[in-house]
Amino acid sequence: MLYLIDKPMAEVGLRTAAEDPEARIVLIQDGVYLAPDVDAPVSAVARDVDVRGVTLPSDIDRISYDAVVESLVEQEVKSFV
Repeated sequence: MLYLIDKPMAEVGLRTAAEDPEARIVLIQDGVYLAPDVDAPVSAVARDVDVRGVTLPSDIDRISYDAVVESLVEQEVKSFV
């Protein structure tokens, strides 16, 4: 499942994702400020990273909005935005 996570809802979103062995997390908007300690792949929306001038940790991949939209169509999503 894909988890879209923004900073205001991060605590509940990351806690929910941690219970899902198939979780894939995408940090969006102010969520790109986070450095979640989770056992799941984590990506951050590249445009949000650039706009905020954030340097991502090496274990967080950059992803385009187009790729996020493609993922939304392909799999189930839980939004914490």
